[in-house]
Amino acid sequence: MLNAEKLVQSMLDAFGELLQLEMAYFTSNGEVFLATEEYRKQKGITVHLPFFQKYYSKSVQYLQKPGQMKVCSGCRFQNNCPSKVEMMMNLVKGDRHFGYLTFVSFTEEGEKKLSSEQKIYQNWLTRLGDMIINALNSEGSYLLLENKKGTDTKYVLGNAPHLQLIKSKLSSIANSPSSIVITGETGTGKSLLAKYIHSNSITHKGKFIELNCASIPENLFESELFGYDEGAFTGARRKGKMGYFEVADKGTLFLDEITELPLHLQAKLLTVLQDGLIYRVGAIEPRKVNVRIIAATNKSLEDMVRKGEFRSDLYYRLNVIPLTLPPLKERTDEIEYLIEKLLEKIQHKTGKFIKDFSNEFLEELKLYSWPGNIRELENVLEYSMVMENSLQLTKESLPKYIIEKNKAKNLYSNSTILKDTEMEVIYQMLARYGDDTAGKERVAEELGISTRTLYRKLKSVNL
Repeated sequence: MLNAEKLVQSMLDAFGELLQLEMAYFTSNGEVFLATEEYRKQKGITVHLPFFQKYYSKSVQYLQKPGQMKVCSGCRFQNNCPSKVEMMMNLVKGDRHFGYLTFVSFTEEGEKKLSSEQKIYQNWLTRLGDMIINALNSEGSYLLLENKKGTDTKYVLGNAPHLQLIKSKLSSIANSPSSIVITGETGTGKSLLAKYIHSNSITHKGKFIELNCASIPENLFESELFGYDEGAFTGARRKGKMGYFEVADKGTLFLDEITELPLHLQAKLLTVLQDGLIYRVGAIEPRKVNVRIIAATNKSLEDMVRKGEFRSDLYYRLNVIPLTLPPLKERTDEIEYLIEKLLEKIQHKTGKFIKDFSNEFLEELKLYSWPGNIRELENVLEYSMVMENSLQLTKESLPKYIIEKNKAKNLYSNSTILKDTEMEVIYQMLARYGDDTAGKERVAEELGISTRTLYRKLKSVNL
């Protein structure tokens, strides 16, 4: 956690203890950024988006019946909201937005206090809001909140141990100009992580330019990356054209699928990394650029170096800061967290405000192996939201292929269990009668199978 975050969290905890209320601090997209422990337990990490958009944009709002208002329709807490009363404030100073702050009570006693002494608690809310703004402003941390609205990446950086390790590195990574290689399967969020790093880095005022190396024909690679001068080739524009490196100057260039970069251009990329110089196609004089490189791959660069398919010197120049995003199949404990986060995003696209989901729906998604990772999960959730006719996502709204593959997985799992149990019985009987020929004949007889069948079963497990 960054210093400013620690400070704001300590403020929330201290004020919560002093006023005997729960508190939360939100980013601009309705995501709980920091909160007291009880708030997180009761309400989770997101706010119902229509509710958030209607009320949190005002300077100060007081709400007596959370969960029972018309705008609460579709919320997972509709008619059953743990909040008895809420008071919220939009944190703005000058032209900068610092998020939102709310006081909440989950008890009738707290509801009475807030209701009868609104003016006093509004003053406390304003005082705490000013303290938070000053803390973030002095650290320059308002950028963290402003950028989160645009990048929408926190769901990629969940709470799994491996991802927590990446999170702990981000503040150091963001302030370094060193190049980065992000490795992960397709759909794990490599592009989103790259945007997040850029948005919170010293290059955030520059452009973030994304280039998929697999999408460019080999004969156009050089001119696309480095640009060209007038007359460089037939059909070249008058005055030439800037390449991706020049466009990304003083910003970040994200090279996705870096393994598709042709070998002859890898040497030129190495020159840029070493000297900060590019040569346009047809140019004699170099041009100076200051670009941070973030590369991504779903393959093993080390293996490609060993096979001679990727330059070792470029590999070591690029791989200064290696990051690895784990596949979703290794993050099943986070499926619920990711669903909640993604549903908020999908609501905008579908126009349907479904926030809740059944246990059966969740279990099916946990069982599935997710070859397409988070991208596939997002597509499945969008499908389910479109197909669902109730206010809760159910198993029936899932694509058929999810259910069918899960059934096949269960059948395989059950057959494996039966096989393991059968072999355990055979082991025990061999231990009793001996594993010589006579012992095996006795085991086969007791099991009611032929000796040949017994030998075949033993051979299948290398015995």
